[in-house]
Amino acid sequence: MSSDLRELIQPFAKVHEDLYYFAKKAKQEGEKVAGFLCTYSPQELFHAGGYFPVRVIGEEGGTPLADQWLQPYACSFAKGVLNLGLTGDFSFLDLVVFSHTCDTMQNLAEVWRRRVEGTPIIVVSTPNLNAGEIALTYLKRELTRVKEEVERISGNKITEERLLESMKLYEQHRNNMNRLYQLRQANPSLMTGTEMFTVVLSSFLMKKEEHNKLLENLIKELENISPQELKKPRILVGGSVCQAQGFIQSIESAGVVVSDDDLCMGSRSYVLPSMHQGEPIDMLAQMYLSRIPCPAFHKPGYDPAESYLEKVKNGHIDGVIFLQTKFCDPYAFNYPYLRKRLEQEGIPSLLLEVEQNQPVPEAFRTRVEAFVETLNK
Repeated sequence: MSSDLRELIQPFAKVHEDLYYFAKKAKQEGEKVAGFLCTYSPQELFHAGGYFPVRVIGEEGGTPLADQWLQPYACSFAKGVLNLGLTGDFSFLDLVVFSHTCDTMQNLAEVWRRRVEGTPIIVVSTPNLNAGEIALTYLKRELTRVKEEVERISGNKITEERLLESMKLYEQHRNNMNRLYQLRQANPSLMTGTEMFTVVLSSFLMKKEEHNKLLENLIKELENISPQELKKPRILVGGSVCQAQGFIQSIESAGVVVSDDDLCMGSRSYVLPSMHQGEPIDMLAQMYLSRIPCPAFHKPGYDPAESYLEKVKNGHIDGVIFLQTKFCDPYAFNYPYLRKRLEQEGIPSLLLEVEQNQPVPEAFRTRVEAFVETLNK
């Protein structure tokens, strides 16, 4: 990598030093910060309401306080987030936004409401059936309710003009991120997967206005780099992992390149259609219902394996690694079918169970190395 390219990536890496550096800085400067736990949260609404929306994720370490309030079979993501809330690490947040995507997240919202004092919360309920007029009508009403809640809590009126401006900003950011994914899919030698996920992680923790400027400079530089032959196997990483860079780094240390992903804190967050006709709330509802559905939701006719197979074909993928967060039932239900479809197409895959709040175990890399050996034969 050239020194110029390294300098362009460096600003994104600030999140490695402190995940919430930008949020805390904004808070100190008098801005309001909203923490959201899922990308089904309508970030555009919170941005239009005067908030700086940031993704809430846990950090590495034990969860002794959260263990008192969540069942042993609750996922490590939920435990990690709750533990930081109980210790006061999220005191810089002015609002916390939960999405009803699974039973654990719904339970977490109620525990947070009762046990983490001082910060108002909003729960966004997306219909489990992501299709049809009934679902659209329901979500429009839900987003209207959330809009009114944001206005009440923030004291800021969300006009159509302000909401449209926020939607335009977020659409521009999604377009930039999708362009970055396209460049790496065509030429994985541009950046390592670890560097890519540094950019991806920062996209959830920086202001979209600032992130957009950095992205545009990075994309401009990458578009001028000629493709190089890549002799390492190409890996697609999928699953429910929410804080990926440590796992990605461990995978790549086994002699492969992570050239694409299908993660909730990855490409899935940016594949939303553009909407330019209708009232803002209506467009917002249609957009979120049109996205690739989370395994916690159902969309008639949608086949999750097809998106994997398309990524495998377009990216010349040699193997798929699934990162399965322990006790994440929606993804666990999806996995057997995905594995079967990949096997039918001759695509090798590996399932690795992970804990979000624990360091990457040595056994993780050992299993990846064994998998890579099969790819090289």
